[in-house]
Order: sequence, then C-alpha cells, then structure tokens
Amino acid sequence: MGILVNTSLAFSERSPIVETMAGRIVAYSSGLTCLNGNAYWSMLIHIQEQTTEASSRFVEVNFSLPCNKSPEWITRKSSLQKFRLTRDQDADSVLKEFMDCATESPSGHTPEPCPHLSLWKRVPGAELERLPFGERVPSYRSVDLPLLPVL
Repeated sequence: MGILVNTSLAFSERSPIVETMAGRIVAYSSGLTCLNGNAYWSMLIHIQEQTTEASSRFVEVNFSLPCNKSPEWITRKSSLQKFRLTRDQDADSVLKEFMDCATESPSGHTPEPCPHLSLWKRVPGAELERLPFGERVPSYRSVDLPLLPVL
C-alpha cells in the first residue's frame, strides 16, 4: 500500500505552467567556465507588452549549451520573437552590471563590483537599449533551451 501512495504522490506533482511571451533578446551573459561539458548562459529579453504604452519589462532566462557552442543570435540583429518560458521565482535577482572582483569587500560585507568586467553584452541592434541594472528582474527558464544541472 505504501508503494502505491508514494508513486501516486510523485505523479501528482504539477508540471510548470508554460507562458508564451513576445520580445527581443537585448543582452546575454555567458558562463566563463565549462562544467560537465556545459556552459551556463543568461539572456535578457525586453518583453513586448500588449498595451500601447512603451514597456520596460525585462526577464532573465537561464539556459545551458555544450561548451563548444554559442547561441546563434549573439551575432545577429535582434528581432521580435516568441519565447516559451516557465517561471523560476527562486532565481529572481537584482541585475548586476559588473562581475564581482573579490568575494568580500575590505569592509567584509558584500563583494565589490569590477567596473572593467561587464557582466552583460548587448546583441547587435540593442547597443542603445537601457538595461535595468540595479532592479529586480524576474527569472524564467526556456522550454526550448534547457538548463542542465551542475553535477
């Protein structure tokens, strides 16, 4: 009886809700290291809202690719696309402009940013896009570009 209950609980977990959003990729951050054959990337998407107002909603999408691959879109001018995404609230964070230089600041509290090591690179055509640095950005995962676990 215990086996049936445990099995039914495993199958009763809800699968994540897939949201389709229209937007343009405006920037990306690539992983500097290769772990287990995969590089970990993030892309920043400027979402095209259905309203007539100019929108400034951004989402961050984390994904992984084999170490020797890079996304095709990093060298192409960004165009309006539809993205199939699932929400990853646990990964929401404040968008940083620069990489951290040291693990701790001299005061011993938080890492200090390295102004010469930009964390994000803009894609062609988005060079003038104002990115939401210092703002909390919702995080998503792509249905089409998986995020493989680090082992």
